[in-house]
Amino acid sequence: MNKLKKILSSAFVSFLLFAVPANLFSQIQFLSPVEGLWANKQMLVIDDAADGEYLYSIDGSDPQSFGFAYDGPVLLDVTGEVKLKVVHILSDGKKENAEVEFTVKTDEAASSDYRDFVKTFYDSGILNYSAGSKLSIPQNLLFSFGLPPDSYLTGRELEISSDCVFSRYIPCVIFDRNKDIRYRFIVKIIPQTASKMTQRDVPFSITDWNTISFDNDNYIYKIDSEYWELPKKPKKLDRSVSHMISWQPLEYDPANPVEFFVLPPKPTVEKKILEDGSVLFSLTGDDSYKLSPYLKEKHSYTDFFDKVGIDVFEGDRFNGKVKIGVFSNSVYQGYIEQNILINKRPPVTPEIKTNAKSFYSRDTVNVEISCEKSSELYIALSEPVTLDFGEVPYASDSAFLKNIKTGEFKKNKKNTFKISWNQKGVGPMFYKVLAYSKNENSTSQIVEYSVIIDQSNFYYDKNADSELAEGTAEHPFTDFAQCVSSLVKNRPTNLQVRGELFIDKAYKIESNLKIMNAGEGAIKFAPEGSLQIKGATVDIVKFDIENSAGSGVLNIVPFFKLENAVLKIDDCTFISNFSKNGTLIDSYNSIINISNTIGVVNSVTYASFISGVKSRINLKNTAVSVNSDTAVVISATNGNVNVEYSQLTISCSNGRIAELFGVKAEFIKNRFSLNQSGIKDSVVPIYVNSKTTLVERDNEKNGF
Repeated sequence: MNKLKKILSSAFVSFLLFAVPANLFSQIQFLSPVEGLWANKQMLVIDDAADGEYLYSIDGSDPQSFGFAYDGPVLLDVTGEVKLKVVHILSDGKKENAEVEFTVKTDEAASSDYRDFVKTFYDSGILNYSAGSKLSIPQNLLFSFGLPPDSYLTGRELEISSDCVFSRYIPCVIFDRNKDIRYRFIVKIIPQTASKMTQRDVPFSITDWNTISFDNDNYIYKIDSEYWELPKKPKKLDRSVSHMISWQPLEYDPANPVEFFVLPPKPTVEKKILEDGSVLFSLTGDDSYKLSPYLKEKHSYTDFFDKVGIDVFEGDRFNGKVKIGVFSNSVYQGYIEQNILINKRPPVTPEIKTNAKSFYSRDTVNVEISCEKSSELYIALSEPVTLDFGEVPYASDSAFLKNIKTGEFKKNKKNTFKISWNQKGVGPMFYKVLAYSKNENSTSQIVEYSVIIDQSNFYYDKNADSELAEGTAEHPFTDFAQCVSSLVKNRPTNLQVRGELFIDKAYKIESNLKIMNAGEGAIKFAPEGSLQIKGATVDIVKFDIENSAGSGVLNIVPFFKLENAVLKIDDCTFISNFSKNGTLIDSYNSIINISNTIGVVNSVTYASFISGVKSRINLKNTAVSVNSDTAVVISATNGNVNVEYSQLTISCSNGRIAELFGVKAEFIKNRFSLNQSGIKDSVVPIYVNSKTTLVERDNEKNGF
């Protein structure tokens, strides 16, 4: 724990150039640390520490019982979640308390291209900077000086004027936006070397420039050509002209010399505000005059300067009272005191709030952008863009989305802007907004917010994290129940499936759904698994569709049950094993379109591929094999059947390729095959009743 002791000399002097809001519960004011998650250990720096004793603890314990003494900036050598407590014991015995909670998760930036910059402060918590030199913050970082809220600028080369003679502690945050990592440290401003002060010892003192007090009764004094005397009261002088002050011991001795000091006329103080916003004080008058900044922590003056500058980094702010002493030949004359404001800090970056949980939203997105009341807000919006996802989702950092332009920035009437976005039509919509704030001195960083509002495209991956599942490309659904619960009635939906999609029970589908294979896709039905499609269209593309555990588990319900619905199947493979009786597709008043597909239906007693009533059944370039004691590929009543370029096979004792009752049907250029065992009756490929109209052309029949 020795590392928790003070690592900096308490003699270090800081002159704080900005006002810090008081802690709500205490007069103890922290420059560091502040709340947040930081990638480096934090400094404890108390702003303008008053008289009395300061004690602190870093584990939430009582500082008076288990703490350490604070007498200057100190590195808090602790990581993880930290609860800092500080108590200030005043000279009258009263106490002030303050606390702050923060988290440290160290990251030395070893794998980043800004590691060398991080090394400059990582171990000590302080970066030393000499006025007039360069401070280079890498361009791929954002930085912000001062206390929260942070106001970021892009990394750049910074410099404070070499005329700046005040020492400061400046909190600085650097932010890697891509990695979402923040470092917070202290920049220690060190003035360039000045002439060291050696004040001349004289038996008088000057206050208020014009008033001279005679401090030693062992001397007699003479001002200019006046008589020698022993003044008992201060004297007022006209400082517009020069004066000579002489003194000698009260007891006359010819060997005692007469000493004197020439008091030159009061100089003119010149204050210049330079183009860069810095302030420079200088004197016009006798060359003997020098300036010296008053150092609050030492309650004294220490160094002499010909001119005194006050400057801040770009991105920083100076707001405070400065006191500068004036000396002539090392004798104090008076002081200059002024309130100075140098504001190079950009306005706080606008804050964006939204109800969207991620880059993808399923609902209307409400956006609110606000800035400080003292700033103006500027907004730029893109036009809504309808996206065509296909089989590859757009990522939030995709070049295509990044290149979508916004309109020109327009000044908002208020410092808060609100807008609502929603999906128009059936396609996913992309929206983008840019914002920045502006005050009389500078502008903030531009912030961007973009979102895809999509109630139509969902993603499924059984192996994804189920706790994060929300149906987006980043966080796919992990079970089919989540998919079904997210479907919006009367809105077409695409479901991109990676891996196995398990249908564990009967699911009602009442909105249009297209199921697409996003990689190694398979649909497996449990024994009671079924898609019951009502008043909707379901489109399935490029899947292997089968029982959940192969032939070891037998299904007892149709894979698909249609009512006033449409089922489209393209480029799929079916393997279905039923118990005693089984039908793969059971349809009422619906449309079935199957193409480029291979299917096998197996059962013990009865099996059919499609059983339809008042339905339109279309097969093209499809091969189906039905295997059972009684086997039928298509059983249709009161509808339409069209089969082209397909190979239909039955293996049975009794069966038919198709049995048609009151149906209008066409079978063109197909191949019908029969593998018959235990013949009971002759089997015909297509059975029709008297109400059926059948057209056959160029069909090949084998085994009949």
